[in-house]
Amino acid sequence: MGPALASDTKRLPLSAETRPLVAVIEDDYRSSLALTMLIDDWGYACIAARSSREAIRTLGVRMDQIAAIVTDIEIDGQMRGVVDALAIASTLGRSIPTIVTTGHGDYVADCKPFPVIRKPFDPDILHAWLAQKLGYR
Repeated sequence: MGPALASDTKRLPLSAETRPLVAVIEDDYRSSLALTMLIDDWGYACIAARSSREAIRTLGVRMDQIAAIVTDIEIDGQMRGVVDALAIASTLGRSIPTIVTTGHGDYVADCKPFPVIRKPFDPDILHAWLAQKLGYR
């Protein structure tokens, strides 16, 4: 049996305190807005940031609540998405489920050790990945 599709996934509790927190690291405003709206609609709590430093600064004491990261590989014209995700995990002292989005097929090898979805992508793919990694079906 394959991964659950978004339509198969139950909505999560709506309490902000109980929803898994997903960090979106994306420097393109429209892409960030679209991702955070989708993730929020799926029932997850979501924080958007343009870099790992901004995510750490914005989250403050909630930093340890990050359950997953969705990051673009290219941040401010540099291949920083993987570096930023690893920086957050290092700050927390634990691994964090992370998926990398990219519109640059040539850079897929630079996304290791994380899985990659190429833009534009079917939102159901991201939803199924979140559901699998965070234990919700």
